Amino acid sequence: MDENKEILPNIKNIKSQESYTLPSKGLVYNKEDNIPASVTLRRMTTKEEKIRLRNESEDKIRRDLLQACILDKFDVNKLKLEDANFLLFRLRALSLLDDTYKVRVRCRDCGTEFVHQLNLSEVPIKYMEENALNQMQITLPISGVTIVLKLPSIGDIILMGDTIRDYLDKFPNADRGELIYTLSNMLYIDTVNGQKLMNEVLEDFIDNLDILDARALRDFTNNLDNTYGFSTELEAECPKCASKILHGLPITDELFNPSK
Repeated sequence: MDENKEILPNIKNIKSQESYTLPSKGLVYNKEDNIPASVTLRRMTTKEEKIRLRNESEDKIRRDLLQACILDKFDVNKLKLEDANFLLFRLRALSLLDDTYKVRVRCRDCGTEFVHQLNLSEVPIKYMEENALNQMQITLPISGVTIVLKLPSIGDIILMGDTIRDYLDKFPNADRGELIYTLSNMLYIDTVNGQKLMNEVLEDFIDNLDILDARALRDFTNNLDNTYGFSTELEAECPKCASKILHGLPITDELFNPSK
């Protein structure tokens, strides 16, 4: 009895469901997406634990977990990646009654690897501002090409993963890193000079970008990821040299299998 109390300190206060405002505040979705600014999650059950054991990619498993535990009716594939990651961490805290999360960090100064333990409820969240939607366009410095960008969804990430696996099955000697570089850029591109390009044309466009244009595009898309969501500047102190290290909040096995 005492042991059970230790695991569940106050069972009467356990919430069966809770609503959370998305970091995007719903601003990045259109009417057809039917995704509200606030989403309600329920606690996981054995059914969701079985989903975690499926022989599928991690991205598909995470999507299916969210689809099962979100009480609002919409296609989780359309959730933007930062919103999906936010909900996964909230689902973890709601279901496992555990707010701590461990991130493995490597010190850039002395090379020491250590574990930084965080309280998820204390991790800063950046909520999207409406004017951010007007800042999703870049004119490349060398070619002068204007690119309108978009934020990738969890469905986009799954499709990219499937494309990579299918391609490597057909061409096992292909370089995975080169393929990821091109496809990850394609995820963010909506139009080029006002036109939507076929995948083959868009791939050729990216591969033939001037190096300075390519770097400008990469820097811009990296900044887009910081428009909203969990802070990517969480500070940890190296236990060996006391250097300050900034890191993000990666999804690892700690998400639903927290280490003791």
